[in-house]
Amino acid sequence: MPDSTAVPSLTPIRGNLGLAVAMGMGRFFYTPALPLMVAALHWSSAPGAWIATLNYVGYFVGTLVIAQGWVEPNRFVYRLSLIVSTVGLAAVALTPNLIWQGGIRTIAGIASGLIFVCVTQRIPANSRRPRDGGISYGGVGFGILVSGAIVLAAGSFADWRQLWLICTAVSAIFSIIAWTWPIPARIPQNPTPTEAAAPTESANPTETNTDDPAEAVTPFAANRRRAMAILSTGYFFQGGGYIIIGTYLVVLAGPVFGTTAAASTWLIAGIATAASPLTWSAVAARIGTVKALTVCYCLQVFGALLAVFGSSPVVLIIAAALFGFTFIGVVMMTIGVGTQMGVANASAKLTSWYSIGQIVGPAIVAAALSEHIAAAFVASAIALAIAMVLTLVGVLTGNVGR
Repeated sequence: MPDSTAVPSLTPIRGNLGLAVAMGMGRFFYTPALPLMVAALHWSSAPGAWIATLNYVGYFVGTLVIAQGWVEPNRFVYRLSLIVSTVGLAAVALTPNLIWQGGIRTIAGIASGLIFVCVTQRIPANSRRPRDGGISYGGVGFGILVSGAIVLAAGSFADWRQLWLICTAVSAIFSIIAWTWPIPARIPQNPTPTEAAAPTESANPTETNTDDPAEAVTPFAANRRRAMAILSTGYFFQGGGYIIIGTYLVVLAGPVFGTTAAASTWLIAGIATAASPLTWSAVAARIGTVKALTVCYCLQVFGALLAVFGSSPVVLIIAAALFGFTFIGVVMMTIGVGTQMGVANASAKLTSWYSIGQIVGPAIVAAALSEHIAAAFVASAIALAIAMVLTLVGVLTGNVGR
């Protein structure tokens, strides 16, 4: 009996650490490290914004190549991406050259996107207990927590290069544990890779291909496509709004906490993010996905507005906690709504729009608001409010009952 349960019990932990490598460190270590890099390299806000944008472009490419079936989310791709993500952290420390930094962060984004899809598409198949999915998704928050802790603990004696190398070492350890996340060596060609990895996206096999011209003429299919288009547009604004907070929260906290201690806000965000998946799963089960999603969005908008008035540590800590507590909740529940509509590859399609929003958000800040970070948070709140309205309209149009 112990032998049969020991290995499955470790599976969600492997998924957790895989997402920690991809997201918490591979993508988001840049956030707490940025104030120290800005201070040491005498950057303005614009270079950081453009480098962040390139990272999000890479992430979009990583998710797109799988969504389009150009790359299989198989064991080789997953493990190679773990290596590339970890090596990419060390590569940042080699030179502050902006072209190099942008190129490395683009490659790191591709690796992060590939890992994210390889892990999340296998979560339903690898979950033996209801809470296993929440544990795996919690890796995003755990990785954010670790990235903030590294800067907070070592930022007073290590320079920016050494911080990236410390993060590399931690990422390598996590990658070794995450290496054996159960994932096929080959993905069946039919159904599509995304459908094979996420069989819960449609319970009816006749409804798995919305690209079928015959299906498109039915009123049900037309209504479903319309609902998905509205939901996807809302998810685009969600991606753009949330990433502004995720990129600039620590920068906003710098004058209040100091460049090193500002990472404490990222640490708070990580703790809240780690607790978020299990919490929102329970809330959605109790009051329904639609109501839970509405509450989650309202808290997220409030957190963005609160950060604008972040002249005190307490206010910024609350804003950081609200950011961390809501963004993964929105991701989980929005994708859940999309899959309830019976749209083929709903997760991949929504993630693509989300990724585009993540590219546009920092780009707008870099182009127009790089010297007005508070104004960027106002823009974030507006984008999130639009996302909430569109999401609810999409849900009602799709007649999602929960």
